Formats: sequence, C-alpha cells, structure tokens
Amino acid sequence: MVKYMKTIKIFKLKLLYLFNKRSIIIFIIVFVIILFCMIIEILNLDKHENDEVLIEEYVNNSYNFIYILLSFLSMYLFSYSISFKNDFLVYLLIPLNVKKEKSLLISIILNILIILVLFLFIFISFSYLGLFISGFVVKYEIIKSLICILVSAYIYGLYSMALMQVLKNNFAIVVMMGLFILCSNIRFEKNVLSYLLYLILPILNDNYECIFNNWYLLILMIIIITLNVIIYHYRDLNF
Repeated sequence: MVKYMKTIKIFKLKLLYLFNKRSIIIFIIVFVIILFCMIIEILNLDKHENDEVLIEEYVNNSYNFIYILLSFLSMYLFSYSISFKNDFLVYLLIPLNVKKEKSLLISIILNILIILVLFLFIFISFSYLGLFISGFVVKYEIIKSLICILVSAYIYGLYSMALMQVLKNNFAIVVMMGLFILCSNIRFEKNVLSYLLYLILPILNDNYECIFNNWYLLILMIIIITLNVIIYHYRDLNF
C-alpha cells in the first residue's frame, strides 16, 4: 500500500511539471492545426469524384497531417521530459527512496498516456469529419494504420529522449526532426542497407504501415525504452 501511494505521488509530481501551461498550449495548437487541416481537406474535395476516391483522398491526406504533427509533438514531449528543467525532479524523489530508473519509466508512461489522449481526440475528429463523405466507414485498415502512426510517433519520441540524454541540449530535437523528415521521404528499396535502416527506424509504407510486420513497431518501441533506461542508469546526473 505504501509503495502504491508513493507511485501515485511520483505520477502527480511528474505530471505537474510535465503538463504545464506551455505544454498545454502546444497540445492545443497541434490539435487545432490537425483539425483545421482535416476540415480544409473535406472542404476541398472534388464532389464530382466517386465516393471511394474522395474517401481515399481524405484518409491519406489526414494520415499525413497526423503523422507529421504527432511525431513532432512526441519528439518535443519526450525530450522536454528529460531536459534539465524536468529531470532535476529526480533529486526531489531521493527522500522517497525512488530509484532514478523508476523515475524515468514514470516519465515515459506519462508521455505515452498524454499523447494517447490527444490521439483519441484526433481519432474522434477524424471519424466525425469523415461522415461528411457518403459511404465513409472507419474500417479495420484505417484503425491499424492510425495505430501504426501512433506507435511510430512514440518511437521517434523515445529516440529523441535517448539523444537528449546523450547531447544534453535541445539540438537533439532538431536532429530527430531532420531525421524524421528524411525517413518520411525514403522509398522502399530491397537491399541490405535499406533493410538495416528499416530495422532501426519506424519507416512506414504508402499505406502507413510498417515495412515489416506491424508488431515489429511494438518490439522496436520496447527496445528503445530499454535503451533509454540503460543510458539513464549510467548517466551522470550532475548538470
């Protein structure tokens, strides 16, 4: 019971520092931009096309907006949570006998949950706006692609967190965003170097699904979480 109450206190403390006024404003801005882009997409659809073409155009373009903005937000949030401003909280947790690895895992879990909440709002908006197109239905393929986009955003965020631990400055976010843009424009090639790149980075195909089995994204996510914990374990916390 004592351990449970201690964990709740840590969650509350982390949440207060992580989800501050600036973060809330950024989240609102990202959501509004995505919503605005989807609305514009609906309004610009050529009504003379058949319903299947309209649905495909709306879905694919919406995927693109969501993928880019959600990934950028994830990179910012994961990096911000490990920056000096938030990471010094580990010192406040020492009196509670909390291991620093546990502190990091709590930050990761909070990041995942916060982004998930935003994603659910985006998903609801996406589904509702799609109803303005005759014949639109949220099929399994759509849900699968959106989940791949979400997990991919998590992975880029976790990579950004690891890079922030190594570089210890905001340049880590710029590097990861540049890498994301580069990977988003890579076309699938069947050669050894390409496959090695696809193993390391969450590169999605034209249907916004993993080049490999979609479960690989989850495996890659777990691997990078472990990598972050290992780096944090050996990291010198003297800033």
